[in-house]
Amino acid sequence: MSASATGLDRQTLEALDWPALTEHLATLARTPQARQRALALLPAVERDEVETLLAETAEAQMLVSSGEEPRLGGIEDIESAVAACARGEALDLDALRAVAGTVEVLASLARELCQRADEVPALAALAGRIALAQELCAALASAFDERGGLSERTYPVLGELRRKIESLDRQVRNVLDELLASGGLDEVLQDRYVTVRSDRLVLPIKAQAKGLGLGIVHDASRSGQTVYLEPQQVVSLNNERRLAEAELAREQARICRELSALIGRHAQSIERGLEAAVAIDLALARALLAAKLDARRPVLVADPVVELRQARHPLLVLQGADVVANDLALNTEHPVLVVTGPNAGGKTVALKTIGLCALLVRAGCFVPAAEGSRVGVLSPILADIGDRQSVADGLSSFSGHLRNLREMIERAAFGCLLLLDELASGTDPSQGGALARAVIEQLADAGARVVVTTHYAQVKGMGVADGRVVVLGMEYREGRPTYRAVPGMAGESHAFEAALAAGLGDGLVERARQLMDQGERALGEALAALERERGRAEQLAAEAERLRSEVASREHRLAAREQLIARRSRELEREAAAEFVSVAKRAEQQVARIVAQLQRSPSQREAARARAAIQRIREEIKQRVEPAAPASPEAPVIGDRVRIPRLGATGVVTGTKDGELEVQSGRLTVRVAPDDVELAGGGRSPAVGDRAQRAAGTGGGMGGSAAPAELRPHDLVRLERNTLDLRGCRVAEALHRLEEFLDRALLDGLDGVFVLHGHGTDALKKAIRGALAASPYVADFAPGDEMQGGDGVTAVVLRG
Repeated sequence: MSASATGLDRQTLEALDWPALTEHLATLARTPQARQRALALLPAVERDEVETLLAETAEAQMLVSSGEEPRLGGIEDIESAVAACARGEALDLDALRAVAGTVEVLASLARELCQRADEVPALAALAGRIALAQELCAALASAFDERGGLSERTYPVLGELRRKIESLDRQVRNVLDELLASGGLDEVLQDRYVTVRSDRLVLPIKAQAKGLGLGIVHDASRSGQTVYLEPQQVVSLNNERRLAEAELAREQARICRELSALIGRHAQSIERGLEAAVAIDLALARALLAAKLDARRPVLVADPVVELRQARHPLLVLQGADVVANDLALNTEHPVLVVTGPNAGGKTVALKTIGLCALLVRAGCFVPAAEGSRVGVLSPILADIGDRQSVADGLSSFSGHLRNLREMIERAAFGCLLLLDELASGTDPSQGGALARAVIEQLADAGARVVVTTHYAQVKGMGVADGRVVVLGMEYREGRPTYRAVPGMAGESHAFEAALAAGLGDGLVERARQLMDQGERALGEALAALERERGRAEQLAAEAERLRSEVASREHRLAAREQLIARRSRELEREAAAEFVSVAKRAEQQVARIVAQLQRSPSQREAARARAAIQRIREEIKQRVEPAAPASPEAPVIGDRVRIPRLGATGVVTGTKDGELEVQSGRLTVRVAPDDVELAGGGRSPAVGDRAQRAAGTGGGMGGSAAPAELRPHDLVRLERNTLDLRGCRVAEALHRLEEFLDRALLDGLDGVFVLHGHGTDALKKAIRGALAASPYVADFAPGDEMQGGDGVTAVVLRG
């Protein structure tokens, strides 16, 4: 908010519930300074600053999502302490410890983010402002030991004095213990213990013995029966101890002055470092807020537009409400949005959603809307929401509304956003409607972006009369609001339905209907009928879309089945070829054995036997290679699409059994006689013809088949030989078995395989899918569909 902000600017933030959002943001900050800054957060107005803030939020979101956010714990509220040092004052040990701990965290934060400048350049730029002198960091780091006291290693005089005090203390206690043990004071002792009074070790004695000259009395009990005596034997030792303690205090004070002076010399760099750390903390808080809102980074544009896709009210999302998302837009072509509909139907929520999202963007926050939402930097943002009545100022609701309206008209300009809830309400409807329309026209002429909620028919009609205005109706269906915004619908107010729901009575409501102006009643009935027709049209459109999706799904499954059949045909060809090679090899071996036998014992009888054996081999090979009689041109073969007239169904031939065809039609497989079907579509495709030749054993041989269509994971069919079951395996074992399985699958010429891993804790599934993503053998993979086994299975397409 600029320095020229007025009462309406502050009223706007209150009306849009901005303080509630900043309070939530403050709870997500780690440092006390960032929490204070969040509570007082005001949106930026310059586009460059907004772009930088959004970049910081995006980088912070990346760190948060990866669990690598920088450490901010330990940054304390030290501004006043640093300022005192700058004025030449000395800090006590507690304040010095706070400054030292904070400086250490600042230095660590700067190192961590600057090392990752390539990943998080915006945050690294902030961290670059943390420029703390090595002299300062080293002195403060070495000043304190691990217990938080001044370090004896850095300040050896402190160690000497502390050890001297400890030695004197032991000597005094030894003398007192000897006095107690000797029995010489038994007559005067009140109790047998050593205590401290006035920082000196004393003994409790009876009050009547205080005048015996046994030593110095330092205190007495409340009852007066006991006095605390420092025996003469320890007075000199206690005096020496007190002198050592005084010297220790002077040395500590000197060190505190020295460290405070050092902090004072570097006060400006510490303050700049704190500012940078607070900015980083706020970026992380904005990222955490985005996660809670399920928000997305909007596209920041130069034009003053608000185009929100599936937007939700931020505070309702934070409250855990089931928010209905809506598309809301203001742009250069349509700078005015009129929101209509029943009371409590969501009009004001839609208006506030636009205002809050515009403010969030200016504050560098993401918006609770879908990807692709576009928002410009709109300023100023002014809102007139709720009751403006003020007894103190002598204003009625309408007068307060007009005062705000006057300021809005005066400040209306290109790039501003004006939010008007129930514009010109609180007065005569006919005059109020006319006034509202005139105000909207003037604000649009000034180039402002305007959102208006209204019940006025004159304002609703602007969607037809003025091309700059878009009317958005809040849907009301089956006696209740749905909170869904419908573009182009001039929503009816449904006051009579609301009155009936509130229990005002049928008679009263019917009388109200009769008292309506005939034109108003006709308009209301027309709007209500339009809403009903729109509802029915949407239902029909939804049903049509459902049917379209169902048909598309069926076609997809059918295409997948056809690919499966083609793939199976190729597999059969490969198997036949392999079998032929095997037969040929056996024949070659048999001939070799016969030749060897003839060479060993040449005779007519052996020659006859050899001719008979070779003839048998010829016959066997002849049976393998000679083509069978070609199929009738009209006889369907596997892979043909056929029609079954008596069933009125269409399907694909998937096999034959007992002289009948097996036809897959949708989810059903039926068996019919060949005469009961006919080829669908008037013929057979070339690919199907090739398959028919190969099925019949004519033409094509073992090569020349068309290249298979590109496989997708959901096209695969799960069989026992192409499935690897890894359920129950540990991750390391499973990954080893997976690699071996993929090796074998490629060697076996498989197009695809399945990996069965189950659900469990998801650790095994994630490890397997990670390995598949990195494997050079894998072309594609996806979770199994319903027919393949669901998400407990991963379908894998192998590279050719």
